[in-house]
Formats: sequence, structure tokens, C-alpha cells
Amino acid sequence: MVESQRLLTETINQMANQGGRNAQHGPAPNQYSSFKDFRDTKPPSFIEAEESLQAEEWLNTVEQKFRLLWLTDSLKAEYATHQLQGPASIWWNQHREALPDNLFREAFKGHFLPPVVMEMKHTEFMQLT
Repeated sequence: MVESQRLLTETINQMANQGGRNAQHGPAPNQYSSFKDFRDTKPPSFIEAEESLQAEEWLNTVEQKFRLLWLTDSLKAEYATHQLQGPASIWWNQHREALPDNLFREAFKGHFLPPVVMEMKHTEFMQLT
């Protein structure tokens, strides 16, 4: 009886330690989240921004959804670009051939969030009282 309790305790400890390692190092290969998993988070679509900060908000929201999932950078780019519609989708289709997947975020920000606009918004924020 004592031996079986010891084995049970050891097994539970091993499972707990293994679960901790998986949480820190991610899932086993080929066990990434599916597009359906991503869609289940109800990610917003992006058509165009009336203000540059709307693009930043969209990007932050999509990245927040990604933190809930196990995804490679390539899958993140594929899933995010699927949410582009209208003018944003046309823009991406024109640029995707020339850019590696991991440059989506930089290309998106460069097009919809020009540095001069971000500087203006930063200055406005700093002057708030």
C-alpha cells in the first residue's frame, strides 16, 4: 500500500513537472493552433483606418489574440492577413510577394502608421494635463 502511494505521488509529480515544461516551452511539434482556433477568439477585421491609431488598435488586438494560441510567426502573419478586407487587403496583396511573412507587422505599421503620425500622437499625449 505504501509503495503504491509512493508510485502514485511520483507519477503525479512527474506529470506536474512535465506540464510546467510544456507551458514554458510550448506544445510538441505540429500541435499549433488552427485557423479555427484563431477565429474562435473573434478577431476583428481591418478595412481601413480613419485615424492611424485605429490601425495600431487593430494590430494590438490581433496580437493579444495570438498570445492565447500556439502559433509560429508564419501562421501569425497568415492568420492576421486573412482579417484584412477592402483597401487593406488590396494593399497587402500588392506587397506580400516581396515581403517575408515575418515582416507583416513592420509593413502594416509602415503603411498605416507613418512615423510622423506616431510622433504627433506621442507629442499630443505628452502635452495632456
